[in-house]
Amino acid sequence: MDAYLTLAEDVLRRVRRPLSAHQILRSAYEHGMAPPHLRGLTQHKTLGARLSEDILHQREASRFYRTAPGRFLLRELADDETIPEELRRPIVARRRRRNLAQKRSLAFHRSELENARRGLYAIDTSAILNLIEHGSFHYATSAPQRGLDEVVVWAFMLVIRSGCVLTYRQGHYRENRDTFMHRRTIGFYTPVIDDDLSLFERTDHGIVSSGVKALATDLDLQERELWPLLSERSRLEAFLYPESHLSSDLLAVVAFSCPDWLDPISKRLAINDLEWLDLRSPPNHCEDFDPWSQAILSEARHLAMASG
Repeated sequence: MDAYLTLAEDVLRRVRRPLSAHQILRSAYEHGMAPPHLRGLTQHKTLGARLSEDILHQREASRFYRTAPGRFLLRELADDETIPEELRRPIVARRRRRNLAQKRSLAFHRSELENARRGLYAIDTSAILNLIEHGSFHYATSAPQRGLDEVVVWAFMLVIRSGCVLTYRQGHYRENRDTFMHRRTIGFYTPVIDDDLSLFERTDHGIVSSGVKALATDLDLQERELWPLLSERSRLEAFLYPESHLSSDLLAVVAFSCPDWLDPISKRLAINDLEWLDLRSPPNHCEDFDPWSQAILSEARHLAMASG
C-alpha cells in the first residue's frame, strides 16, 4: 500500500468515522501523522484518486469503501456496532444514463478545413489546434442541427492496452443511425460543446476532458477522484475527417492508455458485447464496424501496436 493509502488507513482507524480526502489530510497534519515527503497543493486530489483506484481495482478486497460520494471509511469497521448502521453499508454507485450533450456543438466551416487535409481522412492536427487557438471556430445549434457547410467536432476515445483496443456494439440507447446501429465500434464518442472550453484547456477546447467524461460515464468510472488519472493517460493523437453525403463530422481521436488493473465492465444497453480487439494483425470483416470506426481503424492499429 502506498504512502497515501497508509496515511488514510491510519487516520480513519483513529477517527472511526467517514471522511473526505481533504478531511483525512487535514486530520493527518493536525495530529502530526503526515510523512514529510508528502508535498503539494493538490494532495487531497491525489489521495482521493488513490482511494478510488484502490476501491475500483480491489473491489471487496479493498481496505476502504464509500459511505457516500467522496467519503471513505475502513472496511474493517463495517462490523463495528458502535458505528451507525447506515455508515456500515458501502454505497453502490448509481449508474447514470449518458445523453449526448449536443447543444452548441463546436464546429468549423468546411472551407476552414480544406487547407488542412492531408489524405483521404487525415487532417493536420497543428492546423486544427491553430484554428482553435485563434478563435476560428463557432458553435452549431446542435450536432444534429447544423448548416450544410458546418463540420461538428467529436471527441473519439480509444481505449488501448497491449496492442488491443476496446470495442462494443451500439444499441438503441444513443444511436439511431442505420449505419451505426448494431455495428462494432472501437471508441467512446461525444460532441465537443461550448461548456467544454475552460481557462485551462483552451489549446484543445477541452477535447480531451470531454472524451474523458464520456469514457468515465460509459464505463462507470464516474468517481471524480479518478478523472485526473484518466486524463493523465489520455492524449489527443489525431484529427480525422470521414466526410460523407450524410453528414460532416471532424473526429478528434484521443487515446487512453488503459492500465492493467482496470477491467472495463459495463452492463448498459448501449454497451453490448464489450471485448478487446487485438490490432497487432489487421482485423477481418472491416464491414462489421461502423463508418467512423472503419475510418479510424488504421490510426487505432498504429497506436495499439505502439502500446505493445
